[in-house]
Order: sequence, then C-alpha cells, then structure tokens
Amino acid sequence: MSEPMRTEPTRLAPDEILAGLNGALRAERQAVADYDAHARACERLDVRNALETLRDVEREHGLRLARRITALGGSPVSEPADARPLGESLADWLADDLQSEQWAILEYARLVAGIVDDDETVELMTELLVDEIRHATWLKSTLRALAHA
Repeated sequence: MSEPMRTEPTRLAPDEILAGLNGALRAERQAVADYDAHARACERLDVRNALETLRDVEREHGLRLARRITALGGSPVSEPADARPLGESLADWLADDLQSEQWAILEYARLVAGIVDDDETVELMTELLVDEIRHATWLKSTLRALAHA
C-alpha cells in the first residue's frame, strides 16, 4: 500500500461546518421519525424497546446539534421530518435504518476530520459518531439474527 501524499490538512470553513451540522440535524430528525414509526409498527417487544431507545438517543443528538449550531452563530434548520414509508418487513425497516446510520458515520467522521479549530464541536461530533457506530452494530447483528430465525 502506498503512503498518501502529504499536504495541508483538510480544513472545513465555518459555513461548511454549519452546513454539515445542519445536515446532521436533519438526519437526526429523520432518524427520530423513522425509529418511532418502526417501533410503533414492530410486534417484537425486544426490538421495539431497542428502537425506542435508539429514537430517544437520536432525539438527544438533535437537541445537542441545535444548541451547537446556535452557539456557533448559525440557525438550526427547523423543518420537521416525516417517517419514510415502511418496507415490507422488519428486516426491510432495519436495513433502511442501517443505511441511515452508515451515512451518519461517514458524515460525522468527515466533520471530525475537517474541523480543525473548534475542539468543542469535534468532541460533540466524536461522541455522536461513537453512538452511530453502536447503532449500526446493533442493526447489523439484529439483521443477521432475523436472517437466521
């Protein structure tokens, strides 16, 4: 494997940071709506309880993001999110949720890497990134269990 070329670190501009945080806020609101709909439709109590927990964590993420956007002088997006249509099965719902978590992992890692001069925002995004990785891990293991049931 060749070593990457050494250049200046990628540095997001303040407007790019605010845009990224607002994109994350939109995604968190969408996750709340989706997890809530999936939990309400789920007949398996163990999975329903887990989805409700994920929903609550995502709701807290959204509140923290909105506060940070405001602290940085930005305006948090305010449009509400509606749950996306449910798939044919619990596995379909969880696969869709996993896709959303995978997007968040990539986007939050991009923000962590590109925010050079704001340790507080990097710390927030790192904490949220760890949560999203845990969510994706649970979704993957649950999908595997459903496939073998």
